[in-house]
Amino acid sequence: MKKVLAAAALVLAATALPLLAHDAWVDPLGGPIYQVFYGHKVPENYPAAKVTTLQVLDAEQHFLPYTRLPTAKGLSIKPTGQPAMFVLDFDNGYWTKTLQDKESRNVRLTAQPAAAGGVGSRLFKYSKTVLRWQPWMFKAVGQRFEFVPEAFSGALRAGQPFQVRLLLDGQPLANAMVENNSNEEGPHTDANGLVTIKLVKGINRLANDLDIAQTADPDATRLSLTAALVFVAE
Repeated sequence: MKKVLAAAALVLAATALPLLAHDAWVDPLGGPIYQVFYGHKVPENYPAAKVTTLQVLDAEQHFLPYTRLPTAKGLSIKPTGQPAMFVLDFDNGYWTKTLQDKESRNVRLTAQPAAAGGVGSRLFKYSKTVLRWQPWMFKAVGQRFEFVPEAFSGALRAGQPFQVRLLLDGQPLANAMVENNSNEEGPHTDANGLVTIKLVKGINRLANDLDIAQTADPDATRLSLTAALVFVAE
């Protein structure tokens, strides 16, 4: 599901880091306390400090105050008022895989004695969870990597086609595969970053992972970004 951007060209990653496919999102079925999940097919534990930015917006796009509730599993939050959307930034730090490693590890590349030929990634995850759809949600909220749904009317139901646009730094991202609920398959965005997804009953968690090759950071050979859009269909 990953793609790597090198300058203006697209190139394939030479070494896979499985944890790049993990997302971070707010559970849309919570309330009055909502849990922030992190994981791929199954949620995993994580340090609550990795949730670096969290905005809670009501139906009028006003910011709502909330209380952070760190737990052994990660972070839960208790908003004041009626939330309509959660906007989340999650800093997953550095992950490294050397030629001697079977799996990637949450360490810096330069901290490894046998890092030659290894791959290091700096991971950031962005997500939006929608509880109550409003017209302003059909526009970007300003995340570096984000899904922006196309306008629709009526209730969302299973089997219904649903269009979203994927933006990187505010610009459409073409030929990006969009999965739903970590199914590891899905359609690709067109030249305008637009893709049509068939909805499933219950939670829909649309996601894409993007790797950007870089040389400025000695601890990372690539910047790894994840975008997710989460909502419920009937």
